Amino acid sequence: MSPHLDLWHPAGALMVPALIALAIIIYMKYFYVDFEHIKGLPEVPNGSLVSGHLYKLGNDHASTAQKWAQTHAWPVYQIRLGNRRAIILNSFDAAREFIVSRQTATCDRPRLYTFHGVVSKTSASTIGMNPWDERTKKQRRVVGSYTTAPAVKKLQPMLDKETCHVISGLYEDSKKGNEEIMPHIYLKRLALNIMLMFCYNRRFVNIDDPLLLNILSDANTISSFRSTNSNAQDYIPYLRWFNDGKRTAMATEVRSRRDKWLAQLLETADDSVKDGSGKPCVAQGLLVDSEDEKLTKHDIRTILGGLMSGGFETVFATAIIGTGFLSSPEGQAIQARAYDDLMSNYSSIEEAFSQVVLEEKSSYIVAFVRETLRYYPVHHLLPPRQTYQEFEYNGARIPKGVLVYMNAQSINHDKSKYGPDADEFRPERWLEEKETAVPPPYHFSFGAGARMCTAVNFSNKILYATFSRLILSFKMTASKTMPPSTHYVNYNRDTTAAGAIPRDFKVLFTPREPEVLESCIRKSQ
Repeated sequence: MSPHLDLWHPAGALMVPALIALAIIIYMKYFYVDFEHIKGLPEVPNGSLVSGHLYKLGNDHASTAQKWAQTHAWPVYQIRLGNRRAIILNSFDAAREFIVSRQTATCDRPRLYTFHGVVSKTSASTIGMNPWDERTKKQRRVVGSYTTAPAVKKLQPMLDKETCHVISGLYEDSKKGNEEIMPHIYLKRLALNIMLMFCYNRRFVNIDDPLLLNILSDANTISSFRSTNSNAQDYIPYLRWFNDGKRTAMATEVRSRRDKWLAQLLETADDSVKDGSGKPCVAQGLLVDSEDEKLTKHDIRTILGGLMSGGFETVFATAIIGTGFLSSPEGQAIQARAYDDLMSNYSSIEEAFSQVVLEEKSSYIVAFVRETLRYYPVHHLLPPRQTYQEFEYNGARIPKGVLVYMNAQSINHDKSKYGPDADEFRPERWLEEKETAVPPPYHFSFGAGARMCTAVNFSNKILYATFSRLILSFKMTASKTMPPSTHYVNYNRDTTAAGAIPRDFKVLFTPREPEVLESCIRKSQ
């Protein structure tokens, strides 16, 4: 028999289609890209044949993408993430054109292998991450009804209770201002308690409660599965079969834990509805009104899971780094001006302490909240959009189904929009006439357009009340041995994560007037 394969022989003839099929499989799994080069949009050079630019983005995708934009002077460009072509938006105007002006065309979300296929396999995904369809529209409409101005006003007693709990905890645990203390867990508990009370009428009292720590840990892990940095298997399909499987195993494990505590919380709310003992909360409202709204159990789990997974991340991360900045040497003048502005609107600390959860009279605190959100976006690279319709941008045809990333770190520090001092933290910019010309959404930390966070007003109100009460209660001074990092990139302890978590630091919370503070706490409690 000849050592060469005889293609005319039956066995050889069978090998031909097999080799073709194998070649197709290898091409699809290793080299396939969903869209060819988009003409009219510049592309970052030197992408790998298999991974594209995924690994070239390094450990800090937002900073690398920002550097590429600055190096090439490209506010918009395209890259390859494995087998997905992606468009990166790096300027305010480009993001506003794509996400606000073209919001109908950019309202979709991609289905990601790890987050949707593994983490959310046995439970609901989240509204914010779901693809755009009639179910998602209905879910957003329902959530919107719970976050209207009248609805948020009803949450004022809860906001009063939780912000006072933070002040009381910092005061007592710092030995009435005599010891430096880390504020992180107090502000995390604040944000989590507000969402738990909002969703399930449940709260944590102790900062070392095991379930509190477990939920915070699980939420942080789940957030990591939305990161472009840590989930190469989302973009390079063969890694789903040939890598060591640690990420998939971790996703499966955290999914199991998350499913248990979400089910436990919902079951408790359901029981309270049945026996009539429950107090008003989103879970109760959804369970009672599910027939009227035609909500399925899947809808209810998605709404509640979305609020719990993403509803408190922005609040606690912003509250922590905002507190850190206020305590820094640069923050001392801001503290003083904020305190003076608050007291110019009220007759006493007691009145101000009581009223800041009801109203937002201090324009300087409003400006401080907005500047903190601009300067320190929690999601430096926002979760991806996916185009829902084809459209034209500056002569380039943007196809339906392509990924679109907003680089909030770059957008929020765009000097063409915020001025040459865009890399400086300066709340005053929002009180000056030239800066008030920055159009909505003012910054992109909450996203924008049709998929903008539904709880923007609620989150701003929480942050306003929290910062106001901290400033009214304490003079905050950074620890000399463990000070905060206040640079808008370096403050983040893990640049590979989807959401920023401020590095550890300590603050000395010196009460401004101890007797007055104790009186405020007693009245609020």
